[in-house]
Amino acid sequence: MLSIDDIRTLKRANPLAEVAARCGLELCRTGSSYTGRCPFHHDQGRPNLSICCFTDASDDFFHCFRCGAGGDVIRFVRLLDNLSFPEAVARLQGTAPIQRANRPAPITRTTAPQWGLAERACLAAAVTLYHHSLLDDVQALGYLSERGLHRSTIERCRVGYVAGDELARYLAWRRLPLRAAFRVGLLKPGGRETFAGRIVVPELRSAQPIWLIGRVLGEPRAETPKYLGLPGRGRKPLLGWESAVGEACPIVVESVFDWLTLRSWGMGGLALLGTRVRPRVLNALSRFEHFYLALNSDVAGREAAQLLVDTFGQRALPVELPGVKDVSELAPLPDGRERFLRALNPWPVRAAA
Repeated sequence: MLSIDDIRTLKRANPLAEVAARCGLELCRTGSSYTGRCPFHHDQGRPNLSICCFTDASDDFFHCFRCGAGGDVIRFVRLLDNLSFPEAVARLQGTAPIQRANRPAPITRTTAPQWGLAERACLAAAVTLYHHSLLDDVQALGYLSERGLHRSTIERCRVGYVAGDELARYLAWRRLPLRAAFRVGLLKPGGRETFAGRIVVPELRSAQPIWLIGRVLGEPRAETPKYLGLPGRGRKPLLGWESAVGEACPIVVESVFDWLTLRSWGMGGLALLGTRVRPRVLNALSRFEHFYLALNSDVAGREAAQLLVDTFGQRALPVELPGVKDVSELAPLPDGRERFLRALNPWPVRAAA
């Protein structure tokens, strides 16, 4: 098994632009970057593939602005010939030739449905209703208090609670069409509310909700998913984008409550909402010069963090959580914020105070 240092050495020996050129791609240089036609879909018109190169070639990465493919040089070789990780490494080590054979099926972008004014109005109305419902629900407020979240955080992030029997009447009172709420995914067949019994957190852009994710209040039953995203929009966004873009070094966490904990501490961050690192995640994180990785300390979290370290090199700063599984477990502790800041301390870039 290759160590992190072995992987970085391999990447340095195989600069991404050189590997792409050896595979037959025609590249045009602009500063420290290259552009060309993406080999992972039928790329017509303006070239969509961008290859960003750095002094340390282990940090090189690519991204296609059309199909969303992206990653490091190992990921590039894997996608090119539909290879496993060890097979791609063997090619880069020179023990197997790099070739363009057995190409995978073209990658296609999953486009979110286009919402009109009615759909956006229904989502905004639901977020308003659910937020006020939470502020009147003793049980839901008590649960959030036990998780270490205060009312100021709840109000700033417009956290809500879904009782499950109010939305249809509320939309009718607001004279908003129920059909739009069905299209968005707020209502199920029969008029049942998608997020009934859940704490809900919206992703806000320019103070307007664009998506919604809910967590079961308390511990879920075996057959009930703990987290549920709004089904009507296709791809889920990264949670907390506007809180992260102004940070020199945002903090990447895993879950909704991890992100709410950061917000309660006055820190900017992004929640992946899981451990699957998709191309759009790589593209989003590529905008930051550095970022902390405070993912869960379980196997899945460590594997996702390792993938991001392998992709971004020294730009990704992994954080060893102090005796807890995730950031949200620190929220109820009186010294939780200080313990987390100490965990960030080994790195030269500091979180916002």
